[in-house]
Amino acid sequence: MTIQKFVHKKQRKTRLSILSLIIATLVAIGVVTIARAQEVPPNLPEGVEFYENDGHEHLSKGKRSFYATDPPTSGPHDPSWLPPSIYKAEETRPELLVHNLEHGNIVIYFNPDTLPKADIVWLTQLTKQYLGQWDGMLMVTRADKKHPLILSAWRANLRLKGLDKKRVLGFVDFFRGRGPENAVR
Repeated sequence: MTIQKFVHKKQRKTRLSILSLIIATLVAIGVVTIARAQEVPPNLPEGVEFYENDGHEHLSKGKRSFYATDPPTSGPHDPSWLPPSIYKAEETRPELLVHNLEHGNIVIYFNPDTLPKADIVWLTQLTKQYLGQWDGMLMVTRADKKHPLILSAWRANLRLKGLDKKRVLGFVDFFRGRGPENAVR
């Protein structure tokens, strides 16, 4: 074999190795992208904002995170969660609530200064019906005058200017118990 043929053969092997590496990298990126960008579920209730999955990694206990949505619907979160119940905003942190969403819980954010007392009573009764770790509900105060009622689930928010029982019940039925960690419905 001449030196020229040897060099040419070596260059061809190098090109094939580089090409193989590029293809493997592109396949890996494609798999990760598909896994993260799950499709929008069919028959999504009217008015629901549905977001990409920003991850579900556990942070170190007490560490804070930045969220792409407000209120947050996915992303890195605290390793602990809150028992389904009713909370004042200062009793919670987004990192805890995102863990609840991962469990399939629904978080109802409400402005007690804007919503009528009868609406808060109805929401409280609804919340108290669902206290399971994997399909519970929480209510959290939130000083939002534009949207005094926001329902959150994993990757979803429904913003309302007032109580619409049909839409609230539709959201709860569609998302409760269907979080990514341990779907029970």
